[in-house]
Amino acid sequence: MSAPVPVVVADVPDPDVTHDGRYYYMVSTTMYFAPSVPIMRSSDLVHWSIAGYTGPILDDTDALALRDGRNAYGQGSWAASIRFHEGTYHVAFASLTTQQTYVCTTPSVEHGPWTRSVLDGYAHDPSLLFDGDDVHLVHGSGTIDLRRLRRTDDGTFIWDGPATRLVEDADVDQADGLHAEGAHAYRVGDHYYVFMIQWPTGGIRQEVVWRSRSLTPQSQGGDWEGRVVLSQGVPVAGRPGGGVAQGGVVRAPDGQWYAMLFQDEGPLGRSPQLARVTWDDDAWPVLSLDPAVPAGAPASGATDLLVSDDFENRPGPAGYWSTTNAAALTASDENAWNGSNLGLTWQWNHNPDNRFWSLTDRPGHLRLTTGSIASGILDARNTLTQRTYGPTSAAAISLDVSAMKDGDVAGLAALQQKYGCVAVEMAGGARRLVMRRADRDGRVAFTSTPVPLTADTVLLRVDVDFRDAVDRASFAYSLDGAAWTPIGDDLAMEYGLDHFTGYRFAIFCYATAQTGGHVDVDWFRVGDDIDGTRP
Repeated sequence: MSAPVPVVVADVPDPDVTHDGRYYYMVSTTMYFAPSVPIMRSSDLVHWSIAGYTGPILDDTDALALRDGRNAYGQGSWAASIRFHEGTYHVAFASLTTQQTYVCTTPSVEHGPWTRSVLDGYAHDPSLLFDGDDVHLVHGSGTIDLRRLRRTDDGTFIWDGPATRLVEDADVDQADGLHAEGAHAYRVGDHYYVFMIQWPTGGIRQEVVWRSRSLTPQSQGGDWEGRVVLSQGVPVAGRPGGGVAQGGVVRAPDGQWYAMLFQDEGPLGRSPQLARVTWDDDAWPVLSLDPAVPAGAPASGATDLLVSDDFENRPGPAGYWSTTNAAALTASDENAWNGSNLGLTWQWNHNPDNRFWSLTDRPGHLRLTTGSIASGILDARNTLTQRTYGPTSAAAISLDVSAMKDGDVAGLAALQQKYGCVAVEMAGGARRLVMRRADRDGRVAFTSTPVPLTADTVLLRVDVDFRDAVDRASFAYSLDGAAWTPIGDDLAMEYGLDHFTGYRFAIFCYATAQTGGHVDVDWFRVGDDIDGTRP
């Protein structure tokens, strides 16, 4: 029997799923990218597209906005939880950057409006739990804690008392390693269940479940008991699996239960796997990675999470701009809506400065204007990204560089801390093409021999290959859209915890000397759309 395959061969970590009677909705960790907390929609648990976000940004801080030498790499928002309850979608998550916990609610993921609650303190990997009239967050690392929420007159949530420790040691048959975390809490039948992930030293990631007939803490006689319900890795595209775990369960309309979990796939990121869930005679969940479950999974490279774009302005802002208490997020010109509406697959590397990008200054083009000085890609603002996709994928852009100023650098990157890029740089009034790659610390380790560029428009391309753990990115340019010339050497991609994300395709433009220059991106093409393009 063939091995299971991911339902999304891309970086969609820490998934959680709910069903509203018509669609499945899935949330994911998005770290430092903006808009904040992606919400995907599917009719079959297999084919997913972005439906919306919880807000244009997570919060307005220097770290989240790459201001004053600060950044939020490896932080931002973590491990969101989504529940559809009494006609309303609820999304909860916490942020290491702000040390706060958030609950965002809406009657419509696609259209809003969103109500945003900010709770003091960081609740690690929180899960919403609706239990009759009570609303709780279940969270913890190595423990299971419960904290009640109370809804105020304006519709926001606040803490209702301190946290209660349900389980003191949430590890199951584990001496050391990554402690159990990533809680997903439910009430099913006569039991409360908390699904978690643990990672024994020297072993693979495991899915564990704790259950009890009540929310009484262990210390007060609660009957909490835990067991390992899945300890299995599956090979993907020639890469041995390191264990499928962490995620939520959902009941389909036909009564069948499923679990959406993830597995690390190296530099690609953490990719969702779908497991079948049955319940034994003693009401314990039994998880199985069944290759028949993701039947009809997208062909390699075909996904609605990585799409081409001609940068035509959409007719109106996406639903995540519709918030009932938006003043705190859009009080400055930097954060206010600028009249340009990107497609939902795009996310900025950190909060954008909306004064310095546009789809309207030159219709049919993405204009990126330098508004601040940067030392390189990693501290450059307004870098626009989409996920890479496995087992192979490619992206290209058509770039008008005629308005660049001395010291400007613009191009296309395979973005992680150890990044690689093909770029146009302006120096001494002349333009030249270069390829660069960074080391594990994000420092430039190699720059190719510059290639003079006299044309005003150039096509830039990045190809990524995750097959058999090759994990290579290559770079090329073209002046006619037919013949591609390789430049520089390959980037050996690595998944680094400094960023804690899979590689992304990234369009960037930054200034090293003076602000005010700009580039115009005519289009972004992926996969088969690249071949035969013309400037």
